[in-house]
Amino acid sequence: MRDCRELFQRRLAEIARQSGISSPSVIDAFSREIGDAHDELASSDQQDGFEQTNGLTASRITLVGNDDLELDIRIGEIANRLKGNERIGHWRVQLRYMTLLQRPKMTAENNPVGLEPISRGLWAICRESGNKLDQNLDQLDRLEAKLLALLPDVYVELNGVLERHRVEPAQVKIVQRAGGAKSPFQAGVGSSEGSGGLGGVTGRNALSDLQQALRKQFGAEDLVPAGGSGNVTLDVSTIVMLNHLMDQLRGLELRQLSSLDNDSSADSGEKPRLHTIKSKDLDLPLGKPAAIALDTLSLIFERIFAAPDLPDVVKAAIGRLQIPLLKLAITDASFFADTRHPARQLVNRMARAAIGLDPDTGRDHVVCANLGKLADSVRSALEKTEGELTPYLEELDALIVERDQSLQAKAQPYVQLVLDHEVQESARTNARNWLGHALEKTTEPAIRQFLADYWQRVMEAACLVGGMSGTRWQECADTIVELNWSVQPKPTADERKRLIALIPSLLKRINTELDRLDISTEERTPFVNACFDLQTAAMRSRPGAPDFPAQAPAQAPLAPAASSPPFGEVPAPQAQILELDGKLVQYIGLPTETKSPWRTDSHAWKEGDWISFLLPDGERLCGRICWQGSLSGTVLLFNTGWGYAVALAPSSLEQQLRDGRARIVSATSLFDEAASQALGQITTA
Repeated sequence: MRDCRELFQRRLAEIARQSGISSPSVIDAFSREIGDAHDELASSDQQDGFEQTNGLTASRITLVGNDDLELDIRIGEIANRLKGNERIGHWRVQLRYMTLLQRPKMTAENNPVGLEPISRGLWAICRESGNKLDQNLDQLDRLEAKLLALLPDVYVELNGVLERHRVEPAQVKIVQRAGGAKSPFQAGVGSSEGSGGLGGVTGRNALSDLQQALRKQFGAEDLVPAGGSGNVTLDVSTIVMLNHLMDQLRGLELRQLSSLDNDSSADSGEKPRLHTIKSKDLDLPLGKPAAIALDTLSLIFERIFAAPDLPDVVKAAIGRLQIPLLKLAITDASFFADTRHPARQLVNRMARAAIGLDPDTGRDHVVCANLGKLADSVRSALEKTEGELTPYLEELDALIVERDQSLQAKAQPYVQLVLDHEVQESARTNARNWLGHALEKTTEPAIRQFLADYWQRVMEAACLVGGMSGTRWQECADTIVELNWSVQPKPTADERKRLIALIPSLLKRINTELDRLDISTEERTPFVNACFDLQTAAMRSRPGAPDFPAQAPAQAPLAPAASSPPFGEVPAPQAQILELDGKLVQYIGLPTETKSPWRTDSHAWKEGDWISFLLPDGERLCGRICWQGSLSGTVLLFNTGWGYAVALAPSSLEQQLRDGRARIVSATSLFDEAASQALGQITTA
């Protein structure tokens, strides 16, 4: 250890001289401070952990002026740059010092020949030189350049000294989280269960496939050997390398969060900035396991940030988890292997909670605000070794349920509007069908005209009251049967007697129904007169009245039937606007929609699903199924952001789902879809 201490002091003193420092007293103060720091950190009573800094940063704790503050910031920047330089292998020497001092928990800050003694030495130079602030800052700039250039060789030399003294790198155990014995860089296909959104997808593990594709593309080696139990013994060089990577990620995360806090785009109405982090941002060699993990997640976040239906503020909230998830992917073997990993479910449920929001939704929206707060809480939780995500998954579930229930309640006026419309349409259809059959029973022009103009409306009203099995429907139908009989020739006395008795009650029933329709006396008089003439002629056994000669039966005056579409195709939907008390429904039904005898009641969708679909004009919407008619099958979709609801014929929705124009977005998982898209991107490149 003495040899290393002296070599460390000597080489750093040489670097100081090469940077332009010529004062022997300054060089001596620099070297002495480095030696003292080495001895303090190597002392037997030195504690590993967060308490280790007692006494080592007193110069920074006792700051008294702005100049010292400026120097503190500058020396901190130098330390961070030295720490982030991959060429400086201080961690290799740390491994051997862990063995030498028998301190397996030694951190980088506790390394006697690490960067902490160098930082203390830089402070000694500034104090001893007596220079002004600008001169000290210039001197620190020159020192930084020399340290970056020459420190790699210093640590190579130190490592060689320890190796010659047969000081081996320490071996430590890393305890993986429960749920997987594979290393995070070896995880295979893993579980194929759903990924944990409320209605996840099943099938292959796209994330694991993506990782394997990248490994194959770069010919990456395994970071951790295969097999074994949940406790995998790693070469400490791996552990320290990972710790070093974590330090880099923490620094990158702080800069990212600082930029988000200072981002004025939210106040200006601009879109938040979305950035993916790649291995090149941390100067990681391509093909190394950590780089593969980073680039795997980078591809996924690229696809998440490109999702067209997700608001940018929600993408930004998910993006704040990018670095914590990378740290998790490095330390948790099950992240890549398990499609139901809590962290992956978390991303899926964040997207599920925001489903259907307009892409331009701002951060003040209650859902976006809640997701932003939750992302910050999750980020803090993941900083802990055993960050528990269950409370946040439960919070997301509660947010999803609350939003869905609110939508369901707000959709009820629209549901009632569609119900009333369909009841009316059903009654109209039943009355029209009745008319077609009734016209086949009479050839008298006056009666045929009366049935088409008035009695069809009577039958429609009767159907609304009690349906086709109701008393009123039957009585009104019987009235027309008796009307037809009343105008037929009556050759016998009994028939004429019966007709005379029938006419008063028959006319009374007809007038009662016409009164319900508010048909005026003047409007009904021509038919009443014609009916009297026909009945008089019938009493005289004549086939018809002089003014209404008998005619051959004619077809009902109905609209011509629409031509049938080719087999398997759905006719073009007919859009109507339903309105009541300010509530609007785009009713997109089919002119001849009837329930097929071959169609079952089972559909690909169910109430509560969120559907992305197209209107007839090509506009894409995403709404929640809040109701489906039991008879018509009509699906009512609603989203508070629309200002209206959409009622869609089931056959139209089925057709859109078949040809890919519609999809059930609540049955998908954002994280796994992004992985699948990224996998397709690199396999077709």
